[in-house]
Amino acid sequence: MNKWYLIKAKPRQEKIAKQNLENQDYRVFCPMIKINDRLVVLFPGYLFIQLNEKTQNWSPINSTKGVSHFVKFGLNFAKAPNSVIEFIK
Repeated sequence: MNKWYLIKAKPRQEKIAKQNLENQDYRVFCPMIKINDRLVVLFPGYLFIQLNEKTQNWSPINSTKGVSHFVKFGLNFAKAPNSVIEFIK
């Protein structure tokens, strides 16, 4: 089952991280809004990535250009429910 996880991007490299992850066939969501005719990242420094914890290889993600690390709470990866992602979209 696919779940959304939170990734911390390097400073001001959300778009680079998103592009490089998509080039590796990952599904990535970087919420953006339009302010004064400019696209601005809604959550600076963060991306959502949809992964299947049983079938997808997670190891290349941390070494992807623009990605800093997975966000964790203790030993658990930070997850976002599908309903939250749909609400943001």
